[in-house]
Amino acid sequence: MAEIGYGYGSEWQLLRYLGHHRNYLNKEILKALKLKNEQIIWKDYPVNKNRLSMDGELTGIKCFEKCFEKDIYKRIDKAWKTFWPQSGTSHNWDGVFTIGEKWFFVEAKAHLDEAHQKCGAKKEESIHLIKSAFEETSGSSELGQQWFESDCYQLANRLAFIKFCENQGIKAKLIYINFLNGWIKNESGFKSVLNQIDWEKVWEEEYKTLSLTKKHKDSIVHVYIDCLKG
Repeated sequence: MAEIGYGYGSEWQLLRYLGHHRNYLNKEILKALKLKNEQIIWKDYPVNKNRLSMDGELTGIKCFEKCFEKDIYKRIDKAWKTFWPQSGTSHNWDGVFTIGEKWFFVEAKAHLDEAHQKCGAKKEESIHLIKSAFEETSGSSELGQQWFESDCYQLANRLAFIKFCENQGIKAKLIYINFLNGWIKNESGFKSVLNQIDWEKVWEEEYKTLSLTKKHKDSIVHVYIDCLKG
């Protein structure tokens, strides 16, 4: 995971909204979820003294460790180790929150290129587990292979995580927070996304590439935040 940019980028903007505009952020999330007065409980990030920010990310299933009884978490952890590779980089969540008993796993995006990634797994055992998870999540071996080979790997592995949660009896959804004007203070070459339509085109292409079903789509919620508002 990259260091947080100063004044720009998805991590910066999410941290900014959590710190300075949390009521606005929560309101927009609830609106996207078609909810009104429910309470959003954000989970704290872990400390990581090796990073400039001194904070890390919530990874994999670690967010469940302090929220479930020890024997339940032990069962979840055991299942996770047979579902997804334990080497390399696990799922890094930009944020995690709960509403009642339902879990929401947050991916924040601020420029269009962030939506496209290919799988970087090299070990045969890891590749086998990923393909197996994709096959189960997509519904067929053919689609599982298609997911694995696509440049929509991040969305594919996030959907696999939601499938894992479902297998464990955990209600969960993906929340994509898509920022507009999220790179306006940066000169690196990345361009701010200026309107919601551009984001929607990207996600429509990814949905088509992965041949997502209605069930898959129902597990994904998109929130659009203009970084010039709050």
